[in-house]
Amino acid sequence: MAKKRRIRDLVKGLLFFCFYYLRFLDLLLKLLARVRQEHPCIILLYHRIVEDSSKYLNKGAVVHHRVKHFKGEIPYFKRNYQILSMDEVVDHLKFGKGFRRPSIAITFDDGYLDNYTLAYPFLKKHGVPATIYLTTGLIGTMDKTWTDAIGLALLETQKDHFEFPALFGDKRVPIKAKEEKEEANRKVAEALKLRPDDERRELIRNLFEALGVGEKPERNCGDRIMLNWDEVQEMTKNGITIGSHSHTHPILSRMPIQEAKEEIYTSKKVLEKSLAIKVKHFSFPNGRKEDFSEALRDYCREIGFESICSVIYGANDALEGNVFALKRMGAISPVPMLAGELVRLFCKSPTASQHARGQRARARSRETN
Repeated sequence: MAKKRRIRDLVKGLLFFCFYYLRFLDLLLKLLARVRQEHPCIILLYHRIVEDSSKYLNKGAVVHHRVKHFKGEIPYFKRNYQILSMDEVVDHLKFGKGFRRPSIAITFDDGYLDNYTLAYPFLKKHGVPATIYLTTGLIGTMDKTWTDAIGLALLETQKDHFEFPALFGDKRVPIKAKEEKEEANRKVAEALKLRPDDERRELIRNLFEALGVGEKPERNCGDRIMLNWDEVQEMTKNGITIGSHSHTHPILSRMPIQEAKEEIYTSKKVLEKSLAIKVKHFSFPNGRKEDFSEALRDYCREIGFESICSVIYGANDALEGNVFALKRMGAISPVPMLAGELVRLFCKSPTASQHARGQRARARSRETN
């Protein structure tokens, strides 16, 4: 099965590269724009934009996106898509208006410094809007997200293996080579995401002790990797929308609901006080269906949010596009692969009129039966 998947991915990649460089993808998008009266909107998800891979444990392009790829993507997007702000996306969906052209929106989660130093200048140069969802408790500090802190601990440790019975039983986890550290990083993070928030915090402290790196390695590195408020302020004046991504980046469904509500409320209020703006958009940490709840969705509406983004894969259309359950597509790389996946998702996503025809057909079928 794994071999078949690798062959399939290889064939798909070769096709996407050919179609991209022959401009077949551009042609297909133009054809779609002519034959469809309306289109869905795809919201792209980025986290970090990076140059030097020696300073982190790679988690793939959606989390660590190379700046050379990003600089190739923006001109491609401008040539082929209508690039919208989240305000524009929500307005279209909220009022049931279709998108007249193939449309995308660009979003970043967490609030990394490289969003300002590497992505923002290029977005500003091309006049492209984007949204950055901030983890407010980290802005203007030397702290890092708990997932980044684990990666840093694995990079800094002098050990070539570790044992951690609470997560891995009696298994010995090798971490001598960087590839081993990256594999351990993925396994630890995925295991911890399933634990209640208080337990996760305790397990992380125990892990740092097992690695011999001290209690809080997120403070031990001299490099700041998160934004500060002056940088955020500047970006808000130049086409960047700021949204909330919680205050301390917990998995909100893994903590008592009142604490989860406080996480969301605090983040919104900190942003509004610091930036003197109304904060309307929220994306919840980790973004899977099981990481949020309907009660928290209702609470976000109650305190004034106008949209909620997940990381659930898909496009958003005017009929079924729930602004409080927006789907996103991770920004893969290199450029031909991202371009191919975008076109593939546009082609397979039904439009609002197709949804309506399907509903009418189902209604007629029920009446007949």
